[in-house]
Amino acid sequence: MRANKLSRAVLAWAIALSVGSLLFVQGQEAVRSAGRRLGFLPVQGARGVYVNAVYPGGPADRGGLRAGDEILVAGGRRVGGMLEYGEAARRFESGRPVLLQVARAGRTLEVTVVPGIPPDWLPLLLNILTALGFLGVALLALTQGADLRVGLLFAFCAAVAVEIALPVNVIGRTVLLALSFSGYYLLTGLQIAVEMHLTSLIPERPGWLRRRPWIVPLYYVAGCGVGILSCATYLSEQILSRPVFPWTLEQAERLLQDAVFPLWSLAVTLLLGSQALRQTEPRKRQQAGLVLAATIPWMLFIVATAALDLAGHHLPVWTITLETLILLCYPVAFFAAIFRYHLFDIELAVRRGLIYTLLTSALVLVFYAALGAGGAVFSHWVEGRESVWAVSAATLLLGLLFSPLRRALHRVIDRRFFPERYALRQQLIALAGELPALGKLPRMGKHLVGRLTSIFHARSATLLIANPETGLLSVLSSMSGAMETGVLFPLDDPGVEHLRWAGRPLPVGQLTFRSPAFAHHGPEPDGLAVPLLSQERLIGILIVGRKDGSRRSWPAEELDLMSLLAHHVATVFENARLFESATYEGLTGLLRREAILEQLDRELERALRYGRPLTIAMADLDHFKDVNDRHGHLAGDSLLRRMSQILAGGLRSTDWIGRYGGEEFLLVLPETGMEGAAAVAEKIRDRVQGTLVPLDDGTPVHITVSIGLAALEEAAGRAQGKVTARDLIAAADRSLYEAKNGGRNRVVARVA
Repeated sequence: MRANKLSRAVLAWAIALSVGSLLFVQGQEAVRSAGRRLGFLPVQGARGVYVNAVYPGGPADRGGLRAGDEILVAGGRRVGGMLEYGEAARRFESGRPVLLQVARAGRTLEVTVVPGIPPDWLPLLLNILTALGFLGVALLALTQGADLRVGLLFAFCAAVAVEIALPVNVIGRTVLLALSFSGYYLLTGLQIAVEMHLTSLIPERPGWLRRRPWIVPLYYVAGCGVGILSCATYLSEQILSRPVFPWTLEQAERLLQDAVFPLWSLAVTLLLGSQALRQTEPRKRQQAGLVLAATIPWMLFIVATAALDLAGHHLPVWTITLETLILLCYPVAFFAAIFRYHLFDIELAVRRGLIYTLLTSALVLVFYAALGAGGAVFSHWVEGRESVWAVSAATLLLGLLFSPLRRALHRVIDRRFFPERYALRQQLIALAGELPALGKLPRMGKHLVGRLTSIFHARSATLLIANPETGLLSVLSSMSGAMETGVLFPLDDPGVEHLRWAGRPLPVGQLTFRSPAFAHHGPEPDGLAVPLLSQERLIGILIVGRKDGSRRSWPAEELDLMSLLAHHVATVFENARLFESATYEGLTGLLRREAILEQLDRELERALRYGRPLTIAMADLDHFKDVNDRHGHLAGDSLLRRMSQILAGGLRSTDWIGRYGGEEFLLVLPETGMEGAAAVAEKIRDRVQGTLVPLDDGTPVHITVSIGLAALEEAAGRAQGKVTARDLIAAADRSLYEAKNGGRNRVVARVA
């Protein structure tokens, strides 16, 4: 899980730094190349570079250059392609006329143009905003789970952000220009494939795609094929000057602009439209509809551009800015879909992130303002070296206050802006705090599954606990009959292994798909399986069923909170298991000898301090050795386990019982005099006498118990000084000895 988070963080930084660096180079080139530009939009032509559009009022427009002109020679250098034009333009100087030889309507003309235009800041600014918009959606998607749609959204938005940031308008830098155009073609092919795949899954995978899984690979073959062939055509023609394909780069460009792009945009629009119309659930229909609304302007622009190009007309230059604005609609629509209609269940992450960023930024500004003002005031009041110490002290004080203020601000944000999540978090925190006080694992498990079904309005809940000694997962507690108590799963079960390696909550369906055992024992496939991990070791699995009246998957914020709860629960249960293994016996489930003696010391100290009654009992199974000799030690263990349950079942919740040794048990009865203790002991003796224990071979075994009592009041009357636990045990032993000598199967309350 940590490795997964680290890889995501590295990928996020790599994408962000790449886009930022490319945008910086793009801006730097826009300023550096402004003095060499002629004020027209160049594109690759059949023999050279032709003018796609002319900026009104620019040098090219004033010099008489027209859209459709093909530049053959620039500044005395032959122009065979974009790279050669860039090398020629590298020698242009602002204000110094340049002679161009152009082909127009079958004639060759000479045109003189004076280079130099001011940097065009608006397109650059829009490029930056659009690239950052797509980058924001990509990074947001990267913070989410392993949903395929979220992964595709990241890939698509990251590809668009990098493509927009590419410096394709470089003048005179051959390698950079070649890399930019190669990246453009490859990224365009990737975008075609990924967007088709993503569009097919918004808001969910349709039935026709499930029935025809071969369509998705076809997207990637077609899209990536277009990108690779276009890139290869460009490199062979522009870099190697050796065309290896039966088509030219100009023909490949025309095919992209007039056929591939229009078909791509129409296919995306039709897919989203059909998904929106087919959905019966309003929220999903609105998700697809909102993304469709952002796609339609892009589709209309692409189709209109292709239609005009086929008709021999060109769009004006200002439409380049319009195209950037249209592209900006796409990340805006995704943000709106996430905010308003919970697209991919990452709405909360966006809202909280934005609000945290805004308010924390405001706090930072206030911090630095206070720091500056405080420094100025101290410098004015205090002279010399003392002013340095005063400013340092003020800076240290503000620094110490900043972190608590930021945490308090985040708590206010959660409480005011996200009250539902805050209330849910408080409930889970309270639940986590209640568990340790319950003591034993079964009580903690029962309380946990009960509270979770109530908090999440779930139909069922089951807690499985791992036993490291046996290598098995067993049902500790189950609510609403979700899973039978005797069900066992090996720790190396494929479903269990998948959940452990994932390290986060997963749909139960992913476990049942991999594990026949999970599929057979039937937890709800649309429920949630939560791993309980402590130091990457599986402590147990919590399975929460589907919520009542809800078919929607668990929201991301609930999964986050469930993961936090699972981490705490795993620690609590592991500590409880370790405590029980050190405190309780594995065979009988009763307190070990050391633990029951420690408890006796505590109860005796309390009884002596406050003058309260206390009685202990020593219980010994009669003729237990005969059972071992006749039926074997395994039968003896089985009998011992059953007798321990009967003895413990006859006590009150305030009483204590532990195995003193062999078949002998020590019972501690606080707030109980001899008369009350005798009644309890007699009830236990009667229950043991009336129980037949069947052994593994079916043989019923009957056994009895002898019990000796010792009360603090009687022992205190006989003791010379302060009564000790040893005195009480010795007195109870004498009573037990008398019960044995008196014929066994009896309770003796006298001290000899």
